[in-house]
Amino acid sequence: MPAKKQADQSFDEVFDAFAAMQGANDDDLDAQIPRTRRPRTRRGGPRTPLPLLPVIGIVAGIGIAYVSQTAHLTQSTYQAADLATQQRQLQAQAQQLDSQLAQLSSSARIDAAAQQLGMRPPAQWAYVAAVSQPVSVPPLGAVADRGVTTGGDPVQRLVAALSGTFGPSEAEAAGR
Repeated sequence: MPAKKQADQSFDEVFDAFAAMQGANDDDLDAQIPRTRRPRTRRGGPRTPLPLLPVIGIVAGIGIAYVSQTAHLTQSTYQAADLATQQRQLQAQAQQLDSQLAQLSSSARIDAAAQQLGMRPPAQWAYVAAVSQPVSVPPLGAVADRGVTTGGDPVQRLVAALSGTFGPSEAEAAGR
């Protein structure tokens, strides 16, 4: 370190000595008159780096797109969280309503409500026997002939023609 300090001091001393010699040798009148400095102005205005403008535009566009996409993603995340919360609330409400419906439609509650209205359980059960009526299906040929002779709906004629082509339908097969 001391060697570096000496080098800096010796440089300063040499510079000072050189400056003193320059000042002593200046006998010109022009050199002794103080000169006013003119401010340096740049002509033509500031220079724009034209080749960099497209690059700057592209980088700015990418930055704006990134910020927009991030904002959209954040908003979508909040919406998804809100919808998940709403779904949990609706599921809890549906479960509560199902429980309430089961409680209200229980036979014990219906019996209690009927007794409050003055109804009593029957002393004797009665059953009604219903007579089943047979269903008759006309034969295949009668259905096809009837559609042609009556000139009915074209859709009925088509169904009749197709049923004859592809075999009997289930109802006709059960009737035979």
